[in-house]
Amino acid sequence: MRGLKSLIIALTAILIISTIMPFTQAQPITARRVVEVNRYGLVYVYDEVPRTGDLTRISFPRKMIVNLVDYRSPEDPNPELDVDGDIFSIIVHSKGGGFVHLVTIFRDVIRWDEANARFMLRMSLNPILYEKVDEFSITVNLPSDAEASRVSPNYISEKREGILSGKTSKIDLTKKPPQTLSIDFTSDSLNLLDITDVDAEYRLPDGFIKLRFRLRNLGGGDLSRIGFKLPANCSDVGAEDDLGRLSSSYDPKVGSLDVTLRQQVKVGEYGSIGIYFKLPANNPYVKLSDNRFKISLILPINITVRRYDLKLSLKSMEFVSSDPEPVELVRVYPEKLRLTYTFDHIDPFNAGNSTIILDYKPVFSVLGLMPYIWVGAIAAVALTAMTCIYLRRPKITLSRVDLSLRRLLEEADSLTASYQDLTSLITSGRIVEKGYVRPRILDFRASIKRHGDRISAIASDLMRASPEHRDLMTNIRGSVRRLEQSVEELWIMVHRYLSGRIGRSAFEKRVSRHYKLLKKVYGEFAEAVEELRERTK
Repeated sequence: MRGLKSLIIALTAILIISTIMPFTQAQPITARRVVEVNRYGLVYVYDEVPRTGDLTRISFPRKMIVNLVDYRSPEDPNPELDVDGDIFSIIVHSKGGGFVHLVTIFRDVIRWDEANARFMLRMSLNPILYEKVDEFSITVNLPSDAEASRVSPNYISEKREGILSGKTSKIDLTKKPPQTLSIDFTSDSLNLLDITDVDAEYRLPDGFIKLRFRLRNLGGGDLSRIGFKLPANCSDVGAEDDLGRLSSSYDPKVGSLDVTLRQQVKVGEYGSIGIYFKLPANNPYVKLSDNRFKISLILPINITVRRYDLKLSLKSMEFVSSDPEPVELVRVYPEKLRLTYTFDHIDPFNAGNSTIILDYKPVFSVLGLMPYIWVGAIAAVALTAMTCIYLRRPKITLSRVDLSLRRLLEEADSLTASYQDLTSLITSGRIVEKGYVRPRILDFRASIKRHGDRISAIASDLMRASPEHRDLMTNIRGSVRRLEQSVEELWIMVHRYLSGRIGRSAFEKRVSRHYKLLKKVYGEFAEAVEELRERTK
């Protein structure tokens, strides 16, 4: 009897195992990547990979770190960035589930091939993992009007307009370096934009917002329209430039604002545009409770911004305190205050988390209303006079050399802005704050290199086109290269500090010594640029 029971138990176990094994074998281990190109050139990468215990590493080639904007994971509110050897990894902590999900934003992985009028997407095909998978699939979402002329690897094909996808079981995701995703395509709706600055004004308590963007068209066709995403049900919505109001259309249901520019911005040229609107009563950007405002930055375009200057205009309020502290407080009139705040490296992920907590005391006086009428009348007369003057200004045609000199000075101004942002990390002492400095120094490093490369290219062209500027262009090109090298050396120090290879005390001493060298190298560059300004006056 005992032997029969043992036999029954054994047969039951075999049956259960035989039932489970085909089911288990039918579930391959998979990884999935989705690459999405947005309207203005940012690339979003969505990775779904198998979870490896409480800690999952998703890695990329190290050379892509200069293109990294930001990253998020729904499983981990604070994923870690780690740089090691020829890769960098984003480490996600998770407690359950079969998969880990990561969203990363990259920029400048799409290049504009002006000679062939096409875009070129180049980036790693797959994430680098630490366990093999049975199958890998990838989907690439290009603009809906995109037409791909070259795609590699060849198992990726177009499924419908603007969407390419493929999958393979013949790939080792643990292998370094990973394969390259290479797509050449055309698109009339895509423009590669670089927004250098945003000047914002929030008028409180009425919630009227003005935003001015300084931008450059880096690739694609001539830029004639720009789309913004505002909160739904805004009022008093419009757009303007330096000459006045622009044609625009706003859909209050979805919050979309489409603006037609007065003049097209060609590839390589700069432009500016302002939009304004009044927020609805219930909105996530300006919240009021018990004489306290909670204010969030508004970034109505899906792109990164190097500098975001915010001015809060307080009417009939007395400033008590704010976190962070304003960089400037000006009393415009006894009943009006203007507070200025500066933020750097704002992107679609961190804009909503960049907040100001402002405490105030209400102030009321009827007599304070009268001066505003006079100020408004004077401003209207002055604006009309200035508009007439500028409208009558004759158009000046610049030579090719003059245009190149102007472009070089504009690039020098942009490089200077990034340099000042970089040095403010050192002078403020925040360079030792690992969580704060990590994304910012990557942004400043990439920005200085980008503008430095453009300055070197323009200077080389001017050496050939304008022999009288040869010596000065040689000086500018050499000084900008030395500045780029000095910034790269600073990044190496920061990287060693972030990775724990050197302690805080040693890091502070090295940075202090290097800061003197950095200022000297920048001074040489600034002196050469100033000499160019004097020559071109």
